[in-house]
Amino acid sequence: MFVTTTPQAIIDDVNMMTDGDGYNLVSAAQFCARMNQELSSLWQWGRRANRDAFTRVSGSLQMPAGANTMSMSAAAPAGAALTDFSQPRGVDIMISSDNWKKIRLWTFAARDRIAVLAYRFMGDTITLLPSDIARQYPFRVWYMSSYPAVSDAALSTAFSLPDGADEYVKQGMAALVRQRQDDDPSPYLQAQARARLDLEAFLSTGKGDQGAIADVSDEVGPELW
Repeated sequence: MFVTTTPQAIIDDVNMMTDGDGYNLVSAAQFCARMNQELSSLWQWGRRANRDAFTRVSGSLQMPAGANTMSMSAAAPAGAALTDFSQPRGVDIMISSDNWKKIRLWTFAARDRIAVLAYRFMGDTITLLPSDIARQYPFRVWYMSSYPAVSDAALSTAFSLPDGADEYVKQGMAALVRQRQDDDPSPYLQAQARARLDLEAFLSTGKGDQGAIADVSDEVGPELW
């Protein structure tokens, strides 16, 4: 469902769409700034259409000695080094070789009476409680990814986006070129709106299980492990 491209490939296509005007009117840095705006917008509504398509899972993680908290963005080994982390979706622990079991979210008010291992996120930092067993199990984090920020210093660096989403990004950038020419950007904005509708329909069709029923089991209930 995701395809790979580069900032330079998108910029080249935008220049072709606008008869090369962008080469004279918009710098690479300005193109990348607009590209990031379009990617951010795409990720916002794309994740609403299909959470699963934008969900990633970390590798096996282990709490540092003497700690029961870990930043998702900080560098390893103290952090998880997840540069695309946005929002958590769930946490599993490994109770035996490649045998993963989910753990529950603990409520802040019940933080002093957790009987089985549970987790909570504050910002991008995970806390596992009870702290005395937080380091006994490797764990992994399921999370929503953030958009792949691009830079004019890395125009050839590949990144991934949903199949067909490049059209949405390119049309928005082409509108910027037309605005710089004092021309009417509306044809490109209309084409971008059509691309969004097509992509939303595509994402929604393949979104899979989007169950929203909460696990309301008491966090002090019995477990199988």
